[in-house]
Amino acid sequence: MDHRLFDAARSGDITTLQLLLQEDPLLLERFSMSSLENPLHVSAFSGQAAFTAEILRHKQDLALELNQLGFSPLHIASALGKIEVVRALLSVGQKHVLCRLKDKDGSIPIHCAVQRGRIEVVKELVSAFPESIKEVNASLETPLHVAVKNSQVEATKLLLEEIKKRDMSDRIVNMENREGNTVLHLATLGKQLQASCFFLTFFLIIYIRLFITHFQFFFF
Repeated sequence: MDHRLFDAARSGDITTLQLLLQEDPLLLERFSMSSLENPLHVSAFSGQAAFTAEILRHKQDLALELNQLGFSPLHIASALGKIEVVRALLSVGQKHVLCRLKDKDGSIPIHCAVQRGRIEVVKELVSAFPESIKEVNASLETPLHVAVKNSQVEATKLLLEEIKKRDMSDRIVNMENREGNTVLHLATLGKQLQASCFFLTFFLIIYIRLFITHFQFFFF
């Protein structure tokens, strides 16, 4: 493939993209027949939101393609916290499909965002597809499992709030991963997760605050 296209994707050079498409109108079509990296993967990595939007205007399906490492453009942008690229990708009509794309480990984009503590990205992904909160990866881990496992305090708080707001507490908070651990189990496995006492205390306080109303009918 023309290296000029990838150079343009890295630098966000829309003018070069347009010139290349004039030279070869089928340039982007050929990426659909390949499992290699496409320009959207590169622009997502580089945080080039305007270039991403321009590619999507010509060939939306490229957003669905996984690169040789098994990542979609949305996985990449979510992991790196490229919020404007995330918004550009979610602006297309197939955002529910994009939010459910799984990488080689069965993770969807919100898993990647949560693992790295990309709070603004998590907000965007939940807003675009609320059901992503309950999706599991190959280890049967929800995004909440991943947040707790990686000691991402703010992400944990945000997810707990979203779970309560959407009345998903019974389905998600008590879900077990492949090893049989709920998020509360993970929060107490300090030696395994190297979680600080602060994190465990914080998690328990938020957990109790958000879900105490679930049990109030037993006492009133």
